[in-house]
Amino acid sequence: MSLLDFQRALCDLTLNPAFAGSVLRQGGSRLDGYELTANEQVRLLAVVRQPGMSVNCTLARANRFAPIADAFPLTCSLLKPHLRPLLDELWSFHRPDGYQLGSEADAFAGFLRQKVASGEMNFTYAEEVFRYECAIWDLIRLVQRSALESAPAALEDTQVTVRFGHNPRILIGCLERDELPPNLPPGDYVVRLILRGDSLEVEMAD
Repeated sequence: MSLLDFQRALCDLTLNPAFAGSVLRQGGSRLDGYELTANEQVRLLAVVRQPGMSVNCTLARANRFAPIADAFPLTCSLLKPHLRPLLDELWSFHRPDGYQLGSEADAFAGFLRQKVASGEMNFTYAEEVFRYECAIWDLIRLVQRSALESAPAALEDTQVTVRFGHNPRILIGCLERDELPPNLPPGDYVVRLILRGDSLEVEMAD
């Protein structure tokens, strides 16, 4: 059991830089949640003191962030000033479910949905941009599932409507260029996502 806990602790230290930093500052007491021998604890303390540990943590964060950025690029662009603490909070409790890191985008989406429900997603434009990308992400997964089931015909003319409270042409255009949007007057706008086979069309009504 000790070896498994040693491996789990090493994985947690790599995936969670905040945890690694707390072990570096506070010592072995932060490892009390693992069943470790004295030698294993000493080895882990030596690991977090190594200069290369920060590189390992950085690479792990980059690998975990890649599927999130692929699935929610506009949301990540909009939340850029706040993204690091949000990811730190998410990764403080969420562990990957495998080496392929396939759960990261869904975990991020679930995490932000909780923030929206609790009123904590009070960043300008964040809720409507995130809602838009969630709709796209759901359609992408629908295409992926359909491809696995060899049923593309079932996707013909699948439509989803997303409402915006600000002009989506300007808002999405800025974020696609990785620019922060200007102050936009409120309004009521409709964006229609149409899935034809494996092709996604976006229609923005004026």
